[in-house]
Amino acid sequence: MAKKILIVDDDQDVILFLSTVLEDRGYRVIHALNGRRGLDLANAESPDLILLDLMMPQKSGISLLSDLKRDASLKKIPVIMVTGVSGETGIDLESFFAKSEETGTETITPRPEGYLEKPVDPAKLITLIEEFLK
Repeated sequence: MAKKILIVDDDQDVILFLSTVLEDRGYRVIHALNGRRGLDLANAESPDLILLDLMMPQKSGISLLSDLKRDASLKKIPVIMVTGVSGETGIDLESFFAKSEETGTETITPRPEGYLEKPVDPAKLITLIEEFLK
């Protein structure tokens, strides 16, 4: 049975691109255009992996990631952030997650299992997904 991947991104062009790459490799794809719908689909569909944008309306990727990692039934699902935030804001994701971990408070932002910058290199995407779905 094909592995199921949930794409959560507010850009339909990104969803189309990622879906095409994944479906060509035999993955089953479901998608949501915002974090709220992404959380609903994660609960309803139990995907094998989630590709998650960082900046979205209604519920940000960080907020959704926090919700996923706090939920006992969802926290083991690997999450790969797929974002253009570095190019748009100059924020380095590695530094962002490292600083969050250093705070030692209850408000620590959970770290995704991996992340890729947009525009996504399809070969890197597949390699990362295969690493987490072994």
